[in-house]
Amino acid sequence: MVAAQFRGDSGFPRYNGPSSHPIPGEVIVTNLDEFSGSTQTALAPQDEVKIVGQYYDGKTAKLVRKYGPGPRIHYHVGYYPSSDVPPYASDPTPDDIRRSVRLHQEGLLRYAAKIWGAEHRLSGRILDVGCGLGGGSLFWAQEYGADVTAVTNAPEHAPIVEGFARECGLGGKVRALVSDAMHLPLDGGPYDAAVAIESSGYFNRPQWFERLARVLRPGGSVCIEEVFTTRPHGADVWAEYFYTKPTTVLDYVEAARAAGFELVDEVDATSETSPFWEESAAWTKAVLDSDSDISPVARRDLRISLLANQALGKEWRAGGLQLGFLRFELKSTTGSAS
Repeated sequence: MVAAQFRGDSGFPRYNGPSSHPIPGEVIVTNLDEFSGSTQTALAPQDEVKIVGQYYDGKTAKLVRKYGPGPRIHYHVGYYPSSDVPPYASDPTPDDIRRSVRLHQEGLLRYAAKIWGAEHRLSGRILDVGCGLGGGSLFWAQEYGADVTAVTNAPEHAPIVEGFARECGLGGKVRALVSDAMHLPLDGGPYDAAVAIESSGYFNRPQWFERLARVLRPGGSVCIEEVFTTRPHGADVWAEYFYTKPTTVLDYVEAARAAGFELVDEVDATSETSPFWEESAAWTKAVLDSDSDISPVARRDLRISLLANQALGKEWRAGGLQLGFLRFELKSTTGSAS
């Protein structure tokens, strides 16, 4: 399927009503509070940064279990060229499903590399902002020879990233930096590009782009893969599980433009990423069905994850959440690091 182009000045296409293709056997969630015990309250910016870091520190073991064992562990959706879940053997095991998920997560990075021209834009000094456990950082270093600064605000993740880098023989190519995205050190630049794979939704976009304008070289790229919203309900569904509300493409364009960036590439891959939620839910269900030794707390967490994935997939197919690739270029040289 050929990816559709977004409209940069107006965001994603208008929502046109619900999909008629539910996931077989899906649990329809009408009240998201049933799988979220939290309430969203306004926090000071510094507290938001701290809480996000603690949130991802706390998820480390779960990420390794579902997306590991590594060294390239990814925490983002996968790319399915046919827009369908691949066929499994009968009664797939959690490991069968996990292998498929990881294959398609790597496929998403390869698709991003093609869109962004990674062979010449992401082969120099790059920032991987919101790097998770470093799967993307290792990908850019191994596949394109990039020198990667892997930025995380989860302190527990930094030694894991660098340990995986050493395991791959990339100790000199990938280094972890504990920092929030809005306060990247100015003495590390200039960088050729910054990459953010499903992480920029947690950032204050105006502050982030302003900071990037100071650490990227003139003409440098900001490459973003992110979930965007077309209606308030989509943002609410995402926030219930990921603790941040997605916004529109236009919000990114305006923040970037104010900092001296221009949107040069935008590609929609909503259809090609939709099957991820079915696979993710299938993995969770397979674990629940096959592992009788799961503790009550872990079983509750898995059921929350299952319901969340089903709700996210439903909203994805309904058009309230959309997945896009954006690339901005720094046109203004004001404030760039030198």
